[in-house]
Amino acid sequence: MSTTEPAALCVAVAGGYAAVGYHGDGLKLFSLESGDRTWASKDLRVSILCLMWLAADEPELLVSGGGDQRLRVWRQEEADMVLLGCFGVQQGPILALAQNSSYLASASDDCSIALWAVKDLTSDPWVDPSVISVLRGHSGGVTCLAFSPTGEELLSGGKDQVLMVWNASSSPPTLTQSLPHCHGDWITGCVWGPNCVVSCSSDCKIRMWDLQKGRSVSEILARSSLSAVCCLGEFVIAGCAEGELHVWKWDSGMEISRISAHRSRIHHCSVLPDPDKTKETKQEDMMVATASDDGTVKLWHPFQVQHHSTLQGHSGGIHGAVSKQKGVPAFLTVSQDRSLRSWSVAAAMESPLNQRGTVTALSFCQSGDLLLSGYESGRVELWKHNSAVGHKKVSDSSVTAICSMPDDQFAVGCRQRSVSVWKVEWNPQHNAASLLKVSTYSVPIPVMHLYYCSILLGTCEDGNIINVLADADREIDNWKDNTHILGMVANDEKSTWLVGEKKGQIVLGFMYAMGPKTELQSSCGKIELEMEETCGGKGGWITAVTVDRELVVCGDSKGNMWFKQPPNINSWSSKKPVRALPFPLMKLMSFFDDDEYYFGLIFP
Repeated sequence: MSTTEPAALCVAVAGGYAAVGYHGDGLKLFSLESGDRTWASKDLRVSILCLMWLAADEPELLVSGGGDQRLRVWRQEEADMVLLGCFGVQQGPILALAQNSSYLASASDDCSIALWAVKDLTSDPWVDPSVISVLRGHSGGVTCLAFSPTGEELLSGGKDQVLMVWNASSSPPTLTQSLPHCHGDWITGCVWGPNCVVSCSSDCKIRMWDLQKGRSVSEILARSSLSAVCCLGEFVIAGCAEGELHVWKWDSGMEISRISAHRSRIHHCSVLPDPDKTKETKQEDMMVATASDDGTVKLWHPFQVQHHSTLQGHSGGIHGAVSKQKGVPAFLTVSQDRSLRSWSVAAAMESPLNQRGTVTALSFCQSGDLLLSGYESGRVELWKHNSAVGHKKVSDSSVTAICSMPDDQFAVGCRQRSVSVWKVEWNPQHNAASLLKVSTYSVPIPVMHLYYCSILLGTCEDGNIINVLADADREIDNWKDNTHILGMVANDEKSTWLVGEKKGQIVLGFMYAMGPKTELQSSCGKIELEMEETCGGKGGWITAVTVDRELVVCGDSKGNMWFKQPPNINSWSSKKPVRALPFPLMKLMSFFDDDEYYFGLIFP
């Protein structure tokens, strides 16, 4: 897939921010909370091939490795990055980075590995660091690095098909083991397992190595070159160029599963969520995410050979993925489409989209920063800045209506003839929300629409309009005269429009309330707006109506739209096709500018 802008090559996540490196265009910083780009490097026409945050507990320093053979250290200052220094001793592009508590290791295409003292890189004020040691032994570019769990040993793999183990705790660091001819092609990845090391290669093989014996103890042959590998407990997971996902036991080499996960190359695979290494791995809980050149991220239950869900959004191949270490469980992907996307692990893992059912209700919180969505499955989700921050299974039946209420509360109507009130408890430290039930009310007929205007109004499936929270005499009005109520549209904090359809005509109602003691029966009004032949065309039935002051906008089942617009409020415009699908719901935004009236529509 060709692009007119640089492709994203690598990503590193820490402290609520994601740094992304680009081909020939430096790096950029993104906020995980909002998804917005907060900073971009200037005049850095360099390919950034690898990134790593230092001091993971309080990350503020970022190291980048470039195609110009240089390392750069950047300090994060709120949403900006400041370049502290540029340094290097290697003569080829920097291909990989790894760190332990003492050293940052940089791998280069010049066959070398350079070790830098972390204390020098984190010194304040900044001083150009001196290289601690340059490790030479590879005869081809070094493509991958991994420190052992103790940090005392460094594993490297290269284009020379050799795995090497270095003693990083000795002074100076020394080569302790070399495993030549490990593969028949470039080594593309290496990781430490519990009792072995694992390597994958473009030669289509993944091999497990016993370092004490100095030999391969197991291997698996894939159909195409292998491009990604990760480990969890006794299991090794790998992705290949033909899109297959493999899982096997590292000690026996027994293949557990092989899944045709994608139609094109897998660039990254990882276990979700990040495992607690103190706990035993449970096969039934294991889920693997794969990122592919086909532009999708897929979640799998590999032991059941079951596809869980597909996360779509990228329009180009995905070239990298990384798990977010803190806050709401999430992972990020970078793609050839030049985008960085954040995915909610909790929402994706709990229930795939086809099990949640369709979205049946939407509402913004009164504060405006949270969106509530209800599903056919009875699930409610909270969204903030394009990320799911909370969810709750509120019913075994479909959600029919949602509306926001004061004090961070909202009401949910369900098909099983109930309305429940929930309170949002926000955890700013983890950027997550939990939902606590406040109360539940039974209704005789399912509520299809809800609106709060000092009282909680509900329109029932049979046309009744009720005060949901009232102890008695709930019915306010009824539209049972062949009128189909299409919704309630906010007018202000104490009044609302009711919109409906009756035999092809628009019906408008208006209700206001001044608190629970209002005589609601006397505060209702209803008029019918007759349709004219001038609306023209063979339209379908009316499916959506919205209103804002003198403006009334309608949509039908064939995707047509028409309206009454000031100053011509006595006649309808002609119908215009604006979408191929019916209008299930419309939200209206409008404003005046130089005596001209503008409006915009939002569709789910």
